[in-house]
Amino acid sequence: MAEGKASQEALKRVWHYPSREEHPEAEIFVFDAWCKSCGICTAFCPTGVFTSDKSGRPVVTNPDKCIVCGLCEIMCPDMAITVHKERRKKGASGDNGAKPDDGPGGGQA
Repeated sequence: MAEGKASQEALKRVWHYPSREEHPEAEIFVFDAWCKSCGICTAFCPTGVFTSDKSGRPVVTNPDKCIVCGLCEIMCPDMAITVHKERRKKGASGDNGAKPDDGPGGGQA
């Protein structure tokens, strides 16, 4: 009987991905309830946006370095990371004008 009640409770739960309204101040949000501190986001981030706290949880310490590549979101096995930051437009400050397929240096010789 307990098993039936547990499955009914599971059906009542509504899954939702954290929306922008739930963390309006964060461009890069780590949903702590889902994060298991695996370190994948920290390892895959090409610009060093994340560091780990003492328990191994990712901390967004350098949000300005984020290039919105999406690797942290894609690689997170728990879907615990949301990036709401927008990509910089070509030619914007700090952008070398590189297209995604230009490789390092923006295709410059």
